[in-house]
Amino acid sequence: MIIETLELADFRNYEAEEVVFHEKINIVTGRNAQGKTSLVEAIGLLALGKSFRTRREQELVRFGAEEARVRGVCRKRGREHVTEVRIGRPNKSYVVNGVESGTVTDLLGGVYAIVFSPEDLRVVKGEPEGRRRFLDREIILQRPLYYHKLHRYKMALKNRNAFLKGEQVDGELLDVYDEQLAEAAAEVMKERAAWLRALSEAATTAGTMITDGAEELSAEYRPNMSTLEAAGGEYSKDEILEVFARSRERDILVRSTESGPHRDDFAIFASGLDLRVYGSQGQQRTAALALRLAERELIKKETGEEAILLLDDVMSELDADRQERLLVGFGDSQIFITSAGPFHEAALKLHAAKVMRVEAGRIS
Repeated sequence: MIIETLELADFRNYEAEEVVFHEKINIVTGRNAQGKTSLVEAIGLLALGKSFRTRREQELVRFGAEEARVRGVCRKRGREHVTEVRIGRPNKSYVVNGVESGTVTDLLGGVYAIVFSPEDLRVVKGEPEGRRRFLDREIILQRPLYYHKLHRYKMALKNRNAFLKGEQVDGELLDVYDEQLAEAAAEVMKERAAWLRALSEAATTAGTMITDGAEELSAEYRPNMSTLEAAGGEYSKDEILEVFARSRERDILVRSTESGPHRDDFAIFASGLDLRVYGSQGQQRTAALALRLAERELIKKETGEEAILLLDDVMSELDADRQERLLVGFGDSQIFITSAGPFHEAALKLHAAKVMRVEAGRIS
């Protein structure tokens, strides 16, 4: 799929802009803090309904305005697909092919976009919370029904924790909360394990391509409930209940649920070495890019669509050979590259490209 046009109204520092894109490579240049990243952020917003840069959505509304609006016209399977996100104070709504909704699930699965940014390094070397966020976000993008499973787990966890904070914890009632949480946890763990197995396989291929065979990348699911064994990718609700039973005394003491998918993690390896512990900066950066390439392959396999690729200030960190191999690896995807420096010669040699300059929220 490709995005043909984008309209921005009171989004970040953009007052009112409309831009037509190249079907292959779009290079967005300009000095820092002019709106380059905001442009690709807006495209990402159309895919997930939220920003990859901030959780405070009011930051997306231009100062002094009441509502930000992002509207994209895409070409998907040869047909036009129009998506619009409106962020007000405080309401938020979505319009998909002319139908308005206040539910993000109506948006999911309409636009496929993958963001490459310097922040991706945190997925490789950062804390587990960042990897869980990456994991859940990307599964939702490909399998929107996972959103409901994850939401169900989060609500069950919230209810159990609230009960544990009460003045007196009734054991029989806690059994009910445990049952609900265990059932939701099994579904989340099943989805995460399956997706990470597929990601690991695709990351191996992507890593080999980027490093010209020098390194073999892989990923491994590390559930918080490490004593559980997944039989054929299935996690037993009864086994999860046993974990809750063993940790019940501590949970009551600390008034919180100490075990479960909300504490999951996954590890990324290069030729068997855990990159979070032993990887160099270069290896970690390569792994982050390989994960995104792997994600692209999974989206294509799952949906039949080429995802839109948003490269926010990452190409300049690669040497010319890796730039070229990376761009070849993108295949037929539409690509957006932001850069405060010179144009990327590798991109211009391989394909025709449209170059846009951004200055103070204006695109030329």
